[in-house]
Amino acid sequence: MSLKFNWQPTSQAHVTELEQITQNTGLSPVVARLLWQRGLKSTSQIEQFLHPQLSSLHDPYLLHDMDIAIERITQAIFNDEKILIYGDYDVDGMTSAAILKAAIVDIGGQATVFIPERFTDGYGPNQTRYEQFVKAGYQLIITVDNGVTGLKEVQYAQAQNVDVIITDHHTLPAQLPKAKAIVHPRYPGSTYPCPDLSGAGVAFKVASALLEEPPQELLDLAALGTVADMVKLTDENRILVTWGLKQIQIQPRLGIEELCQQAHVNVADFDEETIGFQIAPRLNAIGRLDKAINGVKFLLTEDVQLAKASAKRVEALNQQRKKLTAEIVAATDSTVQKQLTKGQKIIVVAGENWHQGVLGIVAGKIAEKTNHPTIVLTILADGKAVGSARSIADFNLYQALAAVKQYYQNFGGHAQACGLTMDEKDISTWSEQLNKLAVVKLLDVTKKPKQYYDLALDVSQANTDLMQQLQLLAPFGQGNLLPVVKINHFNSYSVGYLGKKGQDHLKISLQHDQHSLEVVGFNWGQLLDQLQSDTITAVYGTLKQHRWRNHAQIQVNLQDVDLNGTIKLKIQDLRESSSVRAKLLQTDNNLVFFQKKYFNQVKELYPQVQCFLAEQNLKNIDHVTLVDRPPNIEAFEKFIQQNPQLSELNLMFYTKYPHYYQLQLPPPTWHQCLKYFLNHQALPSKNLKAIAQYLGLSIFEIKFVLTVFSELDFVKIRDGLLVPTTKLAAQQLTDSPTYCKIRDLAEVEQKLVNVQFDDLVKFINQITNDI
Repeated sequence: MSLKFNWQPTSQAHVTELEQITQNTGLSPVVARLLWQRGLKSTSQIEQFLHPQLSSLHDPYLLHDMDIAIERITQAIFNDEKILIYGDYDVDGMTSAAILKAAIVDIGGQATVFIPERFTDGYGPNQTRYEQFVKAGYQLIITVDNGVTGLKEVQYAQAQNVDVIITDHHTLPAQLPKAKAIVHPRYPGSTYPCPDLSGAGVAFKVASALLEEPPQELLDLAALGTVADMVKLTDENRILVTWGLKQIQIQPRLGIEELCQQAHVNVADFDEETIGFQIAPRLNAIGRLDKAINGVKFLLTEDVQLAKASAKRVEALNQQRKKLTAEIVAATDSTVQKQLTKGQKIIVVAGENWHQGVLGIVAGKIAEKTNHPTIVLTILADGKAVGSARSIADFNLYQALAAVKQYYQNFGGHAQACGLTMDEKDISTWSEQLNKLAVVKLLDVTKKPKQYYDLALDVSQANTDLMQQLQLLAPFGQGNLLPVVKINHFNSYSVGYLGKKGQDHLKISLQHDQHSLEVVGFNWGQLLDQLQSDTITAVYGTLKQHRWRNHAQIQVNLQDVDLNGTIKLKIQDLRESSSVRAKLLQTDNNLVFFQKKYFNQVKELYPQVQCFLAEQNLKNIDHVTLVDRPPNIEAFEKFIQQNPQLSELNLMFYTKYPHYYQLQLPPPTWHQCLKYFLNHQALPSKNLKAIAQYLGLSIFEIKFVLTVFSELDFVKIRDGLLVPTTKLAAQQLTDSPTYCKIRDLAEVEQKLVNVQFDDLVKFINQITNDI
C-alpha cells in the first residue's frame, strides 16, 4: 500500500524500438527509454531535444499582430511618446515587464513600468488605474502577462486615443478587447508553433522583433518567468530555459547573484530546480508582502550596493512569508480536523486579519496534506472575507464554487485555484451549501491520485552514472518531468529525522549488500512513527546529486513509500443473529452504515450508540461493526482499504429488503422474456400476474424485467398496455441502470452474505494484501 499515490509504471517501449534508438544515437538504453516515453523517437527529434539551439527559435512575426505591435512601439519611441508597461505581481509578470523595459531602453526609448497591487488593484487591467494613466498623459500602454480580460479598460483607453498593445498568454475569453494589437500564442485562428509560451516568453518574442534578433542578455529573465509559471518546457520554452540557465551560470545579473548568496546557492550549479524552489518563491514574496514593482527594479539594477540591500530585503520577506504561512497553518489545524471527522469534502477555514498574501500557499498545503479541496479566508475589519482556494487532482473547484456564486462580490480562477470575496456573515451558510452540491458529494477524497514512475531500480543502480545519463534530458519541468524512480530491492533500511535540530524532515537509509542509498523526505517528519512501525517495501522519488564539502552523493527526493499492507483483523460473524436490535444494543463497537436511511434510523432510536457513515474519516477508530450491506462490492473494498488501522471488524450486513439482493435471472430467462413481449402486442399491464406465471417468474421478478426493458426502450407502458418497440436499438442489459444496480447487489449477496465465514475472511484478507 502506498501512502499518497496510486503508482503505475509508465508505458514501456518494445525492445526493438529501444534498440533502434540506441543504435541510431549511441545513447544508453535508459535514456532511450525515457526519450521514447516522451514521444521522441526519430533521430532528428532526439537531436533537437538534447541539443536545443537559439537558431531554432521561431520567427517572432509568426505571432498574431506582432507587426502591428512593433510598428506602434517603434513609432512611440521615435516620437518620444509616454509609454507605460503594465505587468503582474508574480515572477512571470515581473520578468515580462523587465524584459520589455530593457528592450525599449536598449533602442533608445523610455518606458515606465507599473505593477498592480495584489490586494487593491487585483489581477489584470484595472479601470481606475487606466483612468489615471490617461490623465497622466500616457499615449501607449503595453500589457505583459495580462490584458486579454481587460475588455472595458482597453475600450476606455482606446476611446481616449491611448493605444493599448496586449501581450499575454492566459486563457482567452469569449470576447476579446479591441486593442491596437493582441500578441498571444493561442490567438484564435493563429498557428504559432509554440502555443505554450509564458508571459516572459511572449515578452521575449516582442523584444526579439523590436531588436531584430533574440536578445541573449535577456535570456535569463525569460528562463526565470518560464520556469516559475510552470508552462511546458518543450519547443521554444526548452530553448529559452536551457540558454537562460547557461547565462546565469556564466554571467549572472547582479540581483540574481546576490539572491543566490542569500539562498546559499552556488551560481555554477544554478538549474531549473534552483528557480522553482529557491529563486521564484523569494521573488514571489515581493508581490505577496511588498510592492511587486520593487521586484522589477531588483532584476534590472546595475548598482551593486542596491542589489545587495535588495537581496537582503527579499530574503527577509521570504522568511516572513514562511513564518506567516506556518502560523496560519497551525491556527487552522483544529478546524480542519473537525471538518475531516465530520466528513466534509471541501475544507473551509477563516480567521481574522490573516495576511492575504499567503492564503493561497496555506490552502495548497492543507489540500496536499488532507487530499481535500481547501478554501482559506481572511476576515477583514469591514466584515468582508477574502479567500484563496486550491483543489486536488481531477476536481474542478472553479465549477463547484461557481455554483454558489450568488454569495460573492468578486470571484475568479480556474479548475485548480480560485480567489473570491464575500461577506463574513455568509460563510457558514455558503460552506454548507457548497458541500451539499451533487458534484461535491460525488468527490472521492479517499481515492489516491494516479502517478507514474519511469524506472524500477535496485539500490546499486541509483548511482552517479545514472544521474549523468538523466541530466542529458534536463532542463526538467512540465512536459518533461524529472524521471521518477521506484526503489524496491534492498535488504534493510532505517528511518529517522534528518539532522539533529528539527523534526520536520526524514531520512531513510537503504542498504542492499554493499551498496547504500539515502532517501530524504522533506516535510515527512510527522510520519516517522508510522514508517518505523510498518514495513517499507519500496520508495518512490527523484534522483538528485547532493554536494557537501566537495563530496557528491546521490540521494532520492522522497515522494511516496509502499508499506506492507497486511493487517491482523479480529473478524466476528454476526450475520445470522435473529435479533438486529439485540445486536445493536449488545455491541460496544462503533456502528458503521453504508445506507444513510439506516444510519438516521438507528441514530434516532439509539442516541447513546456511536454511529458513522462508511464514507467518513475513521482513522482514529480501530474497532467497528458494519451494520448494513454496501450497494456494491467496490464500496466494501474501499472501506477496508481506507481503514487499515482496524483491529476488530464485526459483520452484520443487515437489510430490510433481502429479496433485492437475491434477484438473479439467467441469460436464457432474459431472452425468453424479450421474445414473449415482442410476440405479444399490447398486453394489459394489469395482467402481470398471468404473464409472470406463464414465464415462470414471480411478480417481483416480472416487474424487475419490465423496468429494465423500459429503460432500454424495449417495452413501454402506454394507456395501461405493454407495447414493445418496433425497432430495437443495439443495447446490452448493462446499459440499464436498474440492471446494473441489481447485479451489484447480487454480487454483494454472493461474496459477503451467502458465503462461508472462512471464505469471507479470506476475501477480506485478500483486499488488505492488495492495498
